Amino acid sequence: MSIQEEKRALREKIRAKRLGIPVKMREHLSEKMLAELSRESFFHTDEYVFLYASMPEEVQLYGLIRFMLDTERKIAIPSIKGKGEMEAVELSSGMDLKQDEFGLLTVAKDKRKIVPPEAIGLVIVPGVAFSEEGHRLGMGGGYYDNFLRDSAPHAYRAALAFDVQLQDKIPTEKHDEKVDYIITESRSIAVKKG
Repeated sequence: MSIQEEKRALREKIRAKRLGIPVKMREHLSEKMLAELSRESFFHTDEYVFLYASMPEEVQLYGLIRFMLDTERKIAIPSIKGKGEMEAVELSSGMDLKQDEFGLLTVAKDKRKIVPPEAIGLVIVPGVAFSEEGHRLGMGGGYYDNFLRDSAPHAYRAALAFDVQLQDKIPTEKHDEKVDYIITESRSIAVKKG
């Protein structure tokens, strides 16, 4: 089996497990993880926090977005530029979120303000699966790998994931970027360097 086939099979397996979590449970576990995130020192940056508008089966970040907007924290979210390419745009109001041509929620075109990558202190990284070593299996488009490597290599990288998304081993390739910290409903993992 090729590494691409391994990744595809693991994606299908973990997405099915994630979809199997009842909606109310998903919301409860998400709140628990967001509370843990808010206690972490890396979360308290004066720089932009780059996060994403969650899909229904993902850890729900909307409570975090509301909290950050209410406390006037700086938020950036992804805007797709092209194949494998995205940029950070400022989110200053929840009302600014609109679905783009890729079906993702981002800032409406007429309200977009590009955030320079060097102004980002923390990236909340989505993923289908993670390992304790910080390896990540994304959706396969390379958007986050490219952004983290080329635009924001300096930013701290944290992931919020359900326990079912944690795997002993993730099939990886040279271009796959790692995360620094993982929070699940049952534990927090500081990834060892080296």
